[in-house]
Amino acid sequence: MQTFRQYIKEAPRVARKKGQPAGSDKHSDLYTDENPKGTIHGLGFKDVKTAKVSVSKIEGSGKTHAHKIQAAIAMEQRARVMGKTAEANVYRAYIEKMKKITKEKNKWKSLKVYLNKKKK
Repeated sequence: MQTFRQYIKEAPRVARKKGQPAGSDKHSDLYTDENPKGTIHGLGFKDVKTAKVSVSKIEGSGKTHAHKIQAAIAMEQRARVMGKTAEANVYRAYIEKMKKITKEKNKWKSLKVYLNKKKK
């Protein structure tokens, strides 16, 4: 019988070593919550409806723009690993929407910097 890791062809988890700080990039795990304080609870990808409800929870979470994108990316990756492409696409659509917002924010930010330099 195949194990879960063999079934999804995933590399084995690299655990955090004793004394290694939390959030270190020397280990990885798609399902470990390094910072539970910032977690948006109740997200899922059981079906497309659940994924859409989860996107709504992310949007209304009150977290920063970057935090919302990170949550959506993690959920998209988890759904893809489980072979749930329709559910992953719900998250991908939200991520693409957020990328457009990011691009607009950066455009205005660079314009503001340019105008401030011009004033001096």
